[in-house]
This record gives sequence, C-alpha cells and structure tokens, in this order.
Amino acid sequence: MIRHLLILEDDIRLARSLKRDFEDHDYDVTIANRIADIPKDQSFSHAVIDLRLSGGDFGLDVIDDLKKKATEIKVVVLSGYGSITTAVEAVKRGAIDYLTKPASFSEIEQALNGKRVTPEADFKRLSLSEVEHEYIDFVLTKNEGNISKTAKDLGLHRQSLQRKLKKYT
Repeated sequence: MIRHLLILEDDIRLARSLKRDFEDHDYDVTIANRIADIPKDQSFSHAVIDLRLSGGDFGLDVIDDLKKKATEIKVVVLSGYGSITTAVEAVKRGAIDYLTKPASFSEIEQALNGKRVTPEADFKRLSLSEVEHEYIDFVLTKNEGNISKTAKDLGLHRQSLQRKLKKYT
C-alpha cells in the first residue's frame, strides 16, 4: 500500500529533511509551504501540518478540506507555539496527534501511525504569564488566526498583541 504524505511546512529546510526521512520509509511525499500550494487534485493518506505558516495561513484550516477528500487521513499537527487550546482545536478538527517542535522524525512517524508513547502528565500550576498565553492562544484560535480581531476581542492594540505573541515564540 502506497502511503501518500502531505508535509505542510513553511520552514523549507525542515520540510526537505522530513521529506527525505519519509521517502526512506516508503512514503510518497508532497511538500507545500502554503495552503494555496497544496495540489487540489490529489488526496493523501497522511499529513504533517505546521500550525502557523508564513503569510498568515493557519494550518488547522486545511484539515477539513483534507478530511473531505480522504476521510481516513491521519493528520499530525506540529507547532512551535504549543498550547492546550490549539491542541484541543486540532483534535476537534480531526488531527490524531499534536507535537511541539522540535520533534524528531521517529516521534512524527510514531504519531502518524498512532503508536506514540506519551509520558504521564505532570499537572503543575501555570504561572500568570502561561495563563495569559493560553488565553491569548484560545482567542486567536477562535478567530482563526486573525490578529486584528483577536486584539479587538482582548481589548488590546494590535501592536501590543503582536509584541505579546512575539514574546511567546
């Protein structure tokens, strides 16, 4: 069985590295740097999607379209901005796993195959800064990545929100 994999990642070096690794493991790989670059006539059995892409694209937006073409697609979301809110949203939209960067090839492949071993959760109290980050991320996700609308909903100036987001990266 041929496994068709979509890698939606704006970091071209990471995308090429993952492509080589997956091709070595018998995947047929297509790379896209933006949502508009995804071939419209192709369906995939697997996808690795970056949460936030350059140009303002929000990786979660593509999950619904991929699921319409191939209902059994296995999607793993990668994020350098990991949060509970975006992880929950990814799973709601149909992702089978959510990994924070940096993630190794083996972690990503295990997640795609539903075999990732997760350590037991360490429930610690969040700092005020972490709670603020979680809430900002929640509102940003609700607004589908729209910075202006998120800033308005939070009662912040757009530049203030952008500074806060930059601080969390």
